[in-house]
Amino acid sequence: MNKVIFAFAISFLFILNSVYAQSKETDVSGEIRNLLESSSLGELSHGAIGNFSQYDLLIKFYSNRGFQAAWTSGGRLSSQAVALRDQVEASLYDGLLPSDYYLEQIDDIIQHFEIEQMGENSLQLAYIDLIFSESYLKMATDLYKGKIPQEAIKTGWQIQAKKVKVKFEEVLESAIQGDTIGQSIKTFWPDYKVYANIRESLRDYYEMASSSEERVAKLTYKKLIKLGDSNRLIPEIRSRLVGGESGGDDLYDSALMKEVLKVQKRFGLNADGIIGPETVRALNETPADMIRRIAVNLERLRWLPDTVIEDRFIMVNIANYQLDYVQSNGLDTLFSSKVIVGKQYRSTPVFNGEMSYIVFSPTWTVPASIVRGEMIPKIKKDAGYLSSNHMQILTYSGKEVDPASLDWSEVSSKNFPYMVRQLPGPHNSLGLVKFIFPNKFNVYIHDTPVKSLFDKDIRAFSHGCIRLQKPEAFAEIVLQDNSLWDKEKIFEAMHSGKETTVMLKKKIPVVILYLTFWRDASGKDYIRKDIYDRDEAIAEALFH
Repeated sequence: MNKVIFAFAISFLFILNSVYAQSKETDVSGEIRNLLESSSLGELSHGAIGNFSQYDLLIKFYSNRGFQAAWTSGGRLSSQAVALRDQVEASLYDGLLPSDYYLEQIDDIIQHFEIEQMGENSLQLAYIDLIFSESYLKMATDLYKGKIPQEAIKTGWQIQAKKVKVKFEEVLESAIQGDTIGQSIKTFWPDYKVYANIRESLRDYYEMASSSEERVAKLTYKKLIKLGDSNRLIPEIRSRLVGGESGGDDLYDSALMKEVLKVQKRFGLNADGIIGPETVRALNETPADMIRRIAVNLERLRWLPDTVIEDRFIMVNIANYQLDYVQSNGLDTLFSSKVIVGKQYRSTPVFNGEMSYIVFSPTWTVPASIVRGEMIPKIKKDAGYLSSNHMQILTYSGKEVDPASLDWSEVSSKNFPYMVRQLPGPHNSLGLVKFIFPNKFNVYIHDTPVKSLFDKDIRAFSHGCIRLQKPEAFAEIVLQDNSLWDKEKIFEAMHSGKETTVMLKKKIPVVILYLTFWRDASGKDYIRKDIYDRDEAIAEALFH
């Protein structure tokens, strides 16, 4: 909002003053109460600065303090008003828009407070007080719960909603009394330590964006570029990674390869120094691109419940193709392993649950959708498909059906009243062990007989479940508090060919999330491909 709109707001206040027919001696607290009790607040906010979205909290806050002004005293702004202004401006580094929290209006109020003699009019002071309180409470709730409701965007995000454990109006009151507005805003950040790290990254990228010219031209990939090759893209790549003017030698030398390797590591690519399509995509990322990406991931962290950080928990970052078993607020990693996640059309969902048991030498009851869509066509083409894959056809009462007894020419996806089950063993699609955290998506973590896929940059190959590279080591650490299950017994159970279920003594929280950017405690950035194309919808909502 510009100064013209603010001037309109002030003019409208004088209109309200005449409507209320109140004398200049009416105190500020009375005006605050009048505005909150009447419809004037809503009407004025629509006409001047947009909606007051925190009306309920405003009522609680001012009721608790007897409608006394919070941000002015004796007709003057308090030092806390200036402190709030600084926090609103800094919300930029939370991936938010300071304009949503009335930065321009607050700037105008601070700048013109004495010039416009606002301190002489109680109604003006009351409305100014409400602007500052609305600004604080709106920013606090957005930082605590997220600016965008999860359900408003189709992102596949099914994490249990965070339970509100704070009373925003009481925190504001305490901050006003203790002269701690700046510090109090930080208490609304997510408890995950990585949030503050990512926030610093966003600050860095804003500085980069302001100090460099935005690139327009994108590098176009045509063929692999290896060490020693000459290519027309090399001068521009060298300019981006090393600095200086674009142009000059088009030879891909070892000095440039060192810089390319850094980019590949930062983006989670195979650090082989070969410039392929994914490396070119990474090189095309601009500071403006990174600002949007980082903002999206800060919002995702605000959505996360804080219950899982109280103890050990399992975290799977789909975009990073990695599972981590962590404790101490994620700072201490007990176990890590590469994972394979779902193909885009069968994307792995984002949600949280609790791991409660492990199954060694599992059978695999093939989901009906896979039977209908994939297996029936294969069986009709190859009569030996079932036997070669160690699969049985069963009725839903558990009776085995001889495949040869079926007229496969008449079988279709619509008239197949059976289930297909794969027997335990090294051939089983679930491998030798699965880790179960019951959920409506029927997603779990399991072994896989196809180990070669873990060497790929982009590991989205499954039907939605999570394939684990190091399942035996994971089973050992999950069962480390169970003396009955040592390394030898786990190995034996995995290779027994007979299903064995082991209940965990204590359920382990599991969070399956989707982060395409984060920064570690040492200041190192990690950037991952948005494999499910989920970032842009959130970015649009954040910056709209």
